[in-house]
Amino acid sequence: MQTHYSYNTCDLLTLDILQEQQMVMPGHRESNLQKELNRYIPTAAAFGGVCIGALTVLADFMGAIGSGTGILLAVTIIYQYFETFEKERATELGFFGF
Repeated sequence: MQTHYSYNTCDLLTLDILQEQQMVMPGHRESNLQKELNRYIPTAAAFGGVCIGALTVLADFMGAIGSGTGILLAVTIIYQYFETFEKERATELGFFGF
């Protein structure tokens, strides 16, 4: 089964997730939430892609040990291990860390 998401479908999925979690944007009506998401999500996604691309190119030009893509991959993997460690530690210690 293949799933194809269009540009607006992703915004709708994000809207559904936010509504299920009862999250709101202060100062905005719930009916305008989709319009606001359509306004911010593409900009944030494009900016994130540009930043990652610039980091990779900069690392390659500066002659970092390994390639920029390799460094980016290593940082991503290390951060993922850190997140997993923190989640496990939080579940072991309980909500307040006692």
